[in-house]
Amino acid sequence: MQTNDSRYELHITWHFPNLRKYAFFFISLLILLLAVYGNSFHGEWHFDDIPNIVENPNVHLKNLSLRGIYNAFHFRGDLLRPVSYLSLAINYYFGGLETFGYHLINFIIHYVTAIFLFLFIFNTLRLPLLKDRYGERAYALSMLATVFWAINPVQVLAVSYVVQRMASMAGMFYIAAMYFYLKGRTAEGIRNRAFFFLCCAVAMLLAFGSKETAAMLPVSLFIYDLFLLQGAERDTVRKNLKFAFIPFAVVIILANSYLDLSSFIFDYGVRSYTLGERLLTEPRVIIFYISLLLYPIHSRLTLLHDFDISKSLIEPWTTLPAILIIVFSVGYALTIARKRPLISFCILFFFLNHLLEGSFIPVELIYEHRNYIPSMLFFVPVAIFILKMLDYFTYRKAIRGLLVFGIIFLIFVQGHTVYMRNEVLKTDMALWIDNILKYPGLSRPHNNLGINYSRQGLREAGMGEFIEALRLNNYENLTIEASSEINMGNFYLNEGQDDLALEHYQKANLISPTNAQPYAGIAQINLRRGDTGRADEYIRKALKINPYAVEYRELFSLILLKRGSNRNAAIEASKVLQQDFNRTFPRLILAEVQWRKRMYDRAILNLKDVVQMHPLNAQAYLFLIDIYDKKGDKDALGEAVSSLMYLKGDKKLEEFVRIYAGDRFSPVHKIDTDRILSIIKRTLMSQAKEIRPGS
Repeated sequence: MQTNDSRYELHITWHFPNLRKYAFFFISLLILLLAVYGNSFHGEWHFDDIPNIVENPNVHLKNLSLRGIYNAFHFRGDLLRPVSYLSLAINYYFGGLETFGYHLINFIIHYVTAIFLFLFIFNTLRLPLLKDRYGERAYALSMLATVFWAINPVQVLAVSYVVQRMASMAGMFYIAAMYFYLKGRTAEGIRNRAFFFLCCAVAMLLAFGSKETAAMLPVSLFIYDLFLLQGAERDTVRKNLKFAFIPFAVVIILANSYLDLSSFIFDYGVRSYTLGERLLTEPRVIIFYISLLLYPIHSRLTLLHDFDISKSLIEPWTTLPAILIIVFSVGYALTIARKRPLISFCILFFFLNHLLEGSFIPVELIYEHRNYIPSMLFFVPVAIFILKMLDYFTYRKAIRGLLVFGIIFLIFVQGHTVYMRNEVLKTDMALWIDNILKYPGLSRPHNNLGINYSRQGLREAGMGEFIEALRLNNYENLTIEASSEINMGNFYLNEGQDDLALEHYQKANLISPTNAQPYAGIAQINLRRGDTGRADEYIRKALKINPYAVEYRELFSLILLKRGSNRNAAIEASKVLQQDFNRTFPRLILAEVQWRKRMYDRAILNLKDVVQMHPLNAQAYLFLIDIYDKKGDKDALGEAVSSLMYLKGDKKLEEFVRIYAGDRFSPVHKIDTDRILSIIKRTLMSQAKEIRPGS
């Protein structure tokens, strides 16, 4: 008999037997990660954040237009890591350059990655080939392995260093793709399988679009399917060999689309090591990574490591042992693939996913964030060993209690180290001071600390760090060595010592002829000396190397203006605004061109945009005063003079005007200082008469 209530029931049965277990772990993991990463949300920009985010107009998304989104996919004109750059552009759209939003998204990515990792390990342990051995302990093993991975201090740079979202986002989609593939292979019904395989394909594409290191995903899936779903029996291996070329072909295609293989010879030409030396060194780097994962104390962790290059198999002596350890480990993994497929896969997964950045590609030798994907299954064998020890001492409660306490203590210590690393990453200056304390012989940290000092007005301290960087002469490549000379040149240029600045720019040019910055510096010196012909020659060289640098294009527009090429100057200024609409300098250029053509109203509109964006821009007000006086607009002139007087504060009027009317502050519009002072004084006198009682 059907009751009235039963008529309204949907009769849907939810098949989610592990919901409570999942919910407990997900909530506990969130609390744990918030506890150790809670101090990371207000960290400053660091290192590669500057060119990739702060100074990258493509990610400065102002509106969600197709054009803006298309631009966000590109970096310096190239379609590069579009998913990562789009995520940064969306961050900018909602919060500008306020770092909190970027850090929050990085944290969420890490948390979601950990959830997918847990789900992947948990479901893997319950596969038919593994269920008898690990099924009963699948939940505990998955929790322990995931927690060890998620709070390992080695992951801090991938989470708290904003631009390394590229690594963590690639990791998130990578492990999500593996989880969906697993669900697709084990799901019942064609629709369920199709859904999960579609999710896998989407996640795979998103991983590829986040960072190139995800390129090994097809190979990981192939080995996973062979070892853990089918079983690495002789017949199964023989049957799958004919399909083995497919994942490797995908990797080769991706590598060819991501990498310019023809540039390898040039890239090694600027490195401090050869291809052979890199291949000999990277095994030692990978062994060092393993030691960091197992012993990640604060004193061993930093952004830039000083790592000796292997010159031969015996120099240093650890080179050959490192190679033998890796060869033995891979050989051992292949040997036990049939009897211990899980352990075998975890070992191969680690080395396989270090293969791209740990072999022949001419990038920096060592970065901690490169472990984000390779280390995902690193702690599965560790968790298995720990639980076996707990089982072994089941009847020895004291020892078992000590083991449990040790696990809790280890988690606490690792969490505390993560918290300490995040404290270091709060400020850029603290990061480089920490790096110098740990590796004082590296030039690059001294160079970057010098930049920090200079930005904060500590120019002498900055100069000292630049000199120390050059003295040490320990650079990873010639481009970085040239940057020290460039920083010295910039220092002297700002001090007005053009001869010394030119000397350092020329040295930088000899070290790294393909670096655009020395050319731009030399162009600026020649412009200051009035040699606009040579200034034009050098800025064109800089733009040929880096045509997307807005600073170079701004300088080019100024040089064209000084040469009397008003139309071309306006064209270049407009190009700058197309790249970055918030730039004020190109608006000053356009205003000057319009002023020369007596298009005063248009010039005023550009200058009003300048003062609206930067209300403290004194040169724009001086320019406006000049125009309003020529137009005879007394009301507007009075407002501009009042604004300038407010900016002046307690400074003397003559001194203030002469400073900001000079070429250093106002290189665009040549201001007749005496005339402007006369206009201001006349206007002030007129205003005083108007407010005098009885007038």
